[in-house]
Order: sequence, then structure tokens, then C-alpha cells
Amino acid sequence: MNISNPLLFAFLAVGAVTISPAAFSAPYVGAELGYSDAEYQPDHAQLSGDGNPINIGVQAGYFLNDYLGLEARYSRSVQRSSGLKMDELTSGFAKLNLPVTPRIALYGLAGYSTFTLDKQGVASVDESGFSFGGGIHFALDRHKALALDVIRYADADHASLYAMNLAFQYRF
Repeated sequence: MNISNPLLFAFLAVGAVTISPAAFSAPYVGAELGYSDAEYQPDHAQLSGDGNPINIGVQAGYFLNDYLGLEARYSRSVQRSSGLKMDELTSGFAKLNLPVTPRIALYGLAGYSTFTLDKQGVASVDESGFSFGGGIHFALDRHKALALDVIRYADADHASLYAMNLAFQYRF
């Protein structure tokens, strides 16, 4: 197949104008408040426990285009629940975005998380693993948005962690 140089040049010029990096690239930062479901499951059943610690955290991300982004999160518990506290949670996600309206988008998250869960007076455990979740994003204006999501951070041998997070995000 032979394409003439003028036709190829025209195709590349139109693509460069309509698919510029500025149109897709969009970094953002956010603050989040989370309600978690944590379970500590040590080898000794009498020491196990369930709790619902409240978490606060930060997030930063970058949209590669309207549909795909990368996101990092860090959070900690602000109080113990039934003796359980999440000392720290670090996550990295690929974010699949599905715009529904100009202001609303649904998204899915898939990635890897590591966390430390502390059982007061007993011990703490470090766990990590594949994480996934989904949520809804509501744009307040061109730069500010609210996001609500539910994430399964890990369901490992000695601890499991799930959370519902509400975030305020600022897009640059």
C-alpha cells in the first residue's frame, strides 16, 4: 500500500492538532476521608478482631487521556475501632475512566497496595496484594471534583482491608 506524502502529512498535522498532549494530560491531587472494614486474623483465633477505623489520606494522579490514568494514594487511621488501627496504607492504581456526562464519570481501579494493621495490645501485621475497586467522579467545575469509591485493598492470610472513600480533588 502506497500513501502519498501530502496525504500522510495532512493526516499527521490533523492528529497533532486534535490529539495534543495538553488536551489529555491532566495531573490532580486530592484529600480523602475513608471508612474502612478491617479484619485482623492472626494464627491464634482468640486474638482476632474486626474494626472500622476512620482514615484520612492524600492522593495524586495523572490522566494520560480521557479514559486512562495513574493514581497513588497514602492514608492513615485517625482513631482505633475495636482495638484496630491502620498505621499506614500505600497504593498505586491504574484508573479506567468512563465519562457518562460532561460532569459525571464512572471509574475502575486496579493496582497494588501495602498496609500495616495494628491490634492494640497484641501485635501489628504488614500485608500487601492486588487491589481493585470502583467509583463515581462528579466535577464541580473545571478544576474541582468530588469522588466516591469502594476499594478492596487486600484480603490476605493475616489481615483484610476494604474501604469506602470520599475525596475532594483539584485538577491542574
